[in-house]
Amino acid sequence: MIKNILSLIIASIISIVALGQQQPENPGFENWEDVGLNIPEPIDWSSIKTSDGGSFLNGMAPYVWEQSTDAHTGTYSVKLINGSVIGIVAAGTVTNGRIHAEMSGTGWAYTIPADAQWNTPFTQKPDSIAVWLKHAPAGSDAAQVKALLHTGSAKIPDATSTNYIAMAEINVPATTPTWTRFSAPFNYLNSNDPEYILIVVSAADESATLGTESYFDDIELIYNPLVLDLIAFMEGPYAGGSQMNTGLNPDYIPLSQPYNTAPWNYAGTESVVALPNTNIVDWLLVELRDAATATAATSATIIAQQAAFLLQDGSIVGMDGTSRLSFDNIINENMFVVIKHRNHLGIMSANPLVKTDGYYAYAFSDAAGNIYGGAAGAKQLETFGQEVWGMIAGDGDANGTVNNVDKTSFWSILSGKSGYLSGDYNMDGQINNSDKNEAWLINIDESTQVPN
Repeated sequence: MIKNILSLIIASIISIVALGQQQPENPGFENWEDVGLNIPEPIDWSSIKTSDGGSFLNGMAPYVWEQSTDAHTGTYSVKLINGSVIGIVAAGTVTNGRIHAEMSGTGWAYTIPADAQWNTPFTQKPDSIAVWLKHAPAGSDAAQVKALLHTGSAKIPDATSTNYIAMAEINVPATTPTWTRFSAPFNYLNSNDPEYILIVVSAADESATLGTESYFDDIELIYNPLVLDLIAFMEGPYAGGSQMNTGLNPDYIPLSQPYNTAPWNYAGTESVVALPNTNIVDWLLVELRDAATATAATSATIIAQQAAFLLQDGSIVGMDGTSRLSFDNIINENMFVVIKHRNHLGIMSANPLVKTDGYYAYAFSDAAGNIYGGAAGAKQLETFGQEVWGMIAGDGDANGTVNNVDKTSFWSILSGKSGYLSGDYNMDGQINNSDKNEAWLINIDESTQVPN
């Protein structure tokens, strides 16, 4: 196995285009090379003939792979065949690491961190792995794909699981005469960050039957998007009964996100041709932070931002006015969500969001304890029936504190005006005494609790 520099460059470009989602090298077995054997090996993959057993053992080892033109996509796939030498059956196997082989038949695949030829650097955390394959077992052999995320040196198999972070394993024991897609999730053993990925593709496991044949193509790592189901309310437009007024809709709400200026300086291009929903209250800026704890979730841990619409019932949705927000990001520790608005104090989830039924649901409104800083960073909007907590109004300059500047520079000089204005704290489209007396005045000296 010789690392192909061109393929690495291409993979890097593809990775950037695909929002940074890393994939295996030469996953479709399209690229092959002459490494001094009778047949080529797939680039970035190695076989028992290039094991660490030395020239004698490698010379005796059977050819257990072929470059096949029977492919799922593209021109080639890899065909693996269980072969034998001096009565020992060797499983048809290729790996993106190196194979350790012994005369007894004992062997494993492993990563060598000190030698770039025998390792594949990898730092992300995919959800699952998928492969297209065909399988013709001679006995009970299962076609297999094993993928290990790990640090340092690691091998497959390893009863001690040294340096393991996550493992995914596809097993297909049944005859599969046509190209079929199979997948398996990664089982994460800890929250450590990986350094390498080790993949082993085989026509059988440790016990192999002579004559088994398997074809493999199009290995893919799957990254499911982060889908968020968020509920939040704002004090200014709150009307009671878990509903907000929509006084800015449709005359004043802009069609492009308004957070492209200081202090947000968000460069997102979210926009609509027309407001997609009559229930839209205003634009929000949603921010993802990846940290071990809420206290550690400072601005340095921001991994993504997205402008969104806030609906009358507190739902935070995408540009179609109905869909949950989706982010193509990887969480390494815990996900905390920050909600920002142009004239309300920002809030952050006090707890990391947990994935349930395919998405991350979080209701900031349900309790003060759901908002970082509790009652110091939020306002109780309703006490009868169920509690409703929300964002504090009155921060005209969005600096995180309600103070005199929010009156003099954002309310006083524009009093009597109408429009999409920061001093319109109750968000009815008009700047008048209600904004001053019922929002700014009662919140003077309140500050956001979102960590800087």
